[in-house]
Formats: sequence, structure tokens, C-alpha cells
Amino acid sequence: MAKIQSPELCKDSGVHEARKTQSLRARYVYGLIFFATNLLAWFIRDYGAKVFHGLHHNSVCGAGDSKCFQSGGVLRVSLGCFIFFWLMFATTFGTRKLQGVRNSWHSGCWVLKFLVYAVSIASPFAIPNIFIQLYGEIARMGAG
Repeated sequence: MAKIQSPELCKDSGVHEARKTQSLRARYVYGLIFFATNLLAWFIRDYGAKVFHGLHHNSVCGAGDSKCFQSGGVLRVSLGCFIFFWLMFATTFGTRKLQGVRNSWHSGCWVLKFLVYAVSIASPFAIPNIFIQLYGEIARMGAG
């Protein structure tokens, strides 16, 4: 008599386990990206006014001093982080299976995602101050 195997056991367990490990590894990489973004915000807050002399015209509070530049820099990095993770959420929402196309985007394509991250972090520095102020107020409400 032949045994009936469950559909889980019929899958190629090596491929399934590799995809599962890759998906788990992606979660750690996203955590490291978030950590690196926090370090970047800290760097801009503490050293940005000294390093980025040309960006003093991008003050958020209007006074143009270094404290104003520091808070504006942190808001811009925060907005870039929000843009990146929102894009990742929007493009992987509804991923249910490890063999799906969205999962391959979630767990792979790291060079392309690094480029998306770099553009997401850099683009808020070209946004006018009024939008950064608006984002700061919305972010403050969202943070609690």
C-alpha cells in the first residue's frame, strides 16, 4: 500500500528551505538598513552642519543656525527612510508564498534596492522646506 504524503512533503524541501532562509535573512537586512538610517540621522544631526556647508540654505525653522540645520537634516533622513520602507511595503503587500514574484523582490534584488534606498534618502534634500515642515508635523502626530 502506498502512503499518501501531505503536499508539504511533496515539495522539494531543499528549495523550500533555501527560500525560507533567504526570506528570514531579508528581515535582518531590513533591520540593518533601518539601523544604518538611524546612524545617518545621528551623524547629520551632530556633524552635518560642519560637513555639509552648502546645505545651510536648507534650514527648516528659518533662522539658519546649526540647530535648525540639525533638525531639518534629521527630518529629511526620516522622510527618506519613510519613502523607502513605504515603497517596500507597497511592492510586497500581499506576499503569501515563498515562490511568488513579490517574495523574490522582498528577499532578493539587493543592488536595485540599494539604489532605491540611496535615491529615497537623497531626494528629500531637494524638497522645499515647507514640505519638510509639513512632514515634521505629520510625523510628530504619527509618533504619538
